[in-house]
Amino acid sequence: MATSDRPKSRESPPADLVATIRASGVLPERLLDEIRARMVRGEYPTEPSALAERLTRDGHLTQYQTRRLLAGKPHGMLVGRYIILDRIGSGSMGRVYKAHHQMMDRVVALKIIAPEIASNEKVVARFQREMKLVGRLDHPNVVRAFDADQINKVLYIVMEYVPGQSLGDRLRQGPIPAPEMFEYAAQAAMGLAHAHSQGMVHRDIKPSNILVTDDRRVKILDLGLGVLMEADDHATFATADGIAVGTVDYMSPEQALGREVDGRSDLFSLGCAMFHLMTGKLAFPGDNPIDRLGRRLNSKPTPITDHIPDFPSSAGRVLEKLMALKPADRFSSAAEAAEALQAVIRPRSKPSPAARPTPAGAAAEPSRKAAPGAEPIPAPLAAIATSESAPPAAPLAAIPARPFPGWFAPLARLAERSPAALLMAFAGALAFTFGVGVGLGYLLK
Repeated sequence: MATSDRPKSRESPPADLVATIRASGVLPERLLDEIRARMVRGEYPTEPSALAERLTRDGHLTQYQTRRLLAGKPHGMLVGRYIILDRIGSGSMGRVYKAHHQMMDRVVALKIIAPEIASNEKVVARFQREMKLVGRLDHPNVVRAFDADQINKVLYIVMEYVPGQSLGDRLRQGPIPAPEMFEYAAQAAMGLAHAHSQGMVHRDIKPSNILVTDDRRVKILDLGLGVLMEADDHATFATADGIAVGTVDYMSPEQALGREVDGRSDLFSLGCAMFHLMTGKLAFPGDNPIDRLGRRLNSKPTPITDHIPDFPSSAGRVLEKLMALKPADRFSSAAEAAEALQAVIRPRSKPSPAARPTPAGAAAEPSRKAAPGAEPIPAPLAAIATSESAPPAAPLAAIPARPFPGWFAPLARLAERSPAALLMAFAGALAFTFGVGVGLGYLLK
């Protein structure tokens, strides 16, 4: 099948390439008859390699298809109604292909679940339940699922094809600047908030599952697939170290301990991914996966200032809260986390333009667009909190608001209008109090 497409040896090209193409099912019969006729007329070469090159140049075959066909491997290039065009990724859960739906003429991403996972009956049953939830997801920061099925022993899910690169791939180019990373994380948190509202926990948030499109929109990948690893009895740290490596560095403590998880587990994973993407280092370092896992159960993450000394404290507080070891110490929801992440990159230390009256004759401030996929935000993306004296824009802890006492409200309004006037009022009040004290002292003698 398509999950076994890695050539083990160099096979010679098939003697009849057209027959091999026909066996693969990637081209319709009408087109194959036309190709054969052109070969007879001498318009197409008959030598397999030359013919494959010509068909690729004319757009009938992709490079991926050509390589497989010349290797004599036509099998696995047709999954249901989906024609495999290219292989675009792989991981512990399976392989991802760019595919074309024959009837709907739509390009999609098709993920074929690894055979060692799909062969487990418990996994298949869990997959079918999860796909019903995945089908309900509809959010700009979540990759949409179009289809899911099982053909023979091949378990697959069909998703929208989104050009772009994962943040895991982006990290290979170097650490991501903090303002950019906070923008991406805010969008990811909004996608997670939508999934959580539909009763889904991702369970496998990591850089390779966060996709960024060419227009800087974040898309969360692989929702609904994290549970498959939990349902697979053989996917343990002791026996499947290769599987654990991709996940353990971002896994929440409660998930690592096999406890029930909720959306706050995804927030912990998001914080660990942010730390890694901004620094190029792991928040919980160690010599091996088990060592790194043990550290997150017994100790706090490495302070990010060890790697980025000038990292603003306002941003650091948000990151620390995401990676709090106890779920109760994290943000209560992904929506709350998204608000805090947005506030760090869009500080509201000054009244918004809408709240300030525009002086007569002054041009109105132009409207600003929010980041693609994000909720509308009145302020633009800016460098992270350049002034440490500015208060954080969003609540970073569960501290109840304390309104000013009634007698203090006039002073607060006076301070907002004119600090000098407040100082004069305070001096006058002090002089008055001193005079009253002297008078009372004289009377009480």
